[in-house]
Amino acid sequence: MTFLEIRDFLTMTADLNENYRIYIDQTPPVPAGILRVTDGAAVFLETKKPLTVKDAKKQLNFLKKEQKLMFFVNETPQYVFGLKISNDKILLN
Repeated sequence: MTFLEIRDFLTMTADLNENYRIYIDQTPPVPAGILRVTDGAAVFLETKKPLTVKDAKKQLNFLKKEQKLMFFVNETPQYVFGLKISNDKILLN
């Protein structure tokens, strides 16, 4: 199984509007923000205000590009498999 790496995220979002906000693909979508680094992964945490693509790129550019992306929802860690665009949102899944 392949998980999304930082380099993949940066490539996939290169031509997108940098004001798009990042959410975790749940029902309803969960705002993703505050990146943390643990065990070789960059982790999006659930927040009240989602990160913009621009803010995420600023944080991710300082990390190793082969690091995996993860998110926490309800205190459960999950690797990011991909993303999709819905209106002005980036949904991590």
